[in-house]
Amino acid sequence: MHIIVSLAVVAMGGALGSSCRFIIALIADKAALQFPLGTFIANIFGCFLIGLLWSYFERIHISHEFRLMLFTGFLGGFTTFSTFARESYSFFKAGEMYHAVSYLLVSNVLGIAMIALGFFISQRFLLR
Repeated sequence: MHIIVSLAVVAMGGALGSSCRFIIALIADKAALQFPLGTFIANIFGCFLIGLLWSYFERIHISHEFRLMLFTGFLGGFTTFSTFARESYSFFKAGEMYHAVSYLLVSNVLGIAMIALGFFISQRFLLR
């Protein structure tokens, strides 16, 4: 039963976070720039929110379910970049420089490489 409750709160938070990200994208698209402004705003603001809330809730007790809804659900739906940034910062905060730098480099390089691989596979095999 616990896993069902956890899944439900993550889904609720994710729906809200994704909806907020969509609204930001709609508003940012009105600027008509050749730059992904909506994604940029969501990612940077999401990083700010995760830092602010993570620090705040280290001092104040919140339930496991609320933590899941807020961090995994809402901020995960709003932007996974904020979670990635928090995890990277955690390595730096713990003095684990090797893990921090390698996580940053490998995640970015591999993420871009996987986009290229997916694009290649799609072009080569799916869009024939």
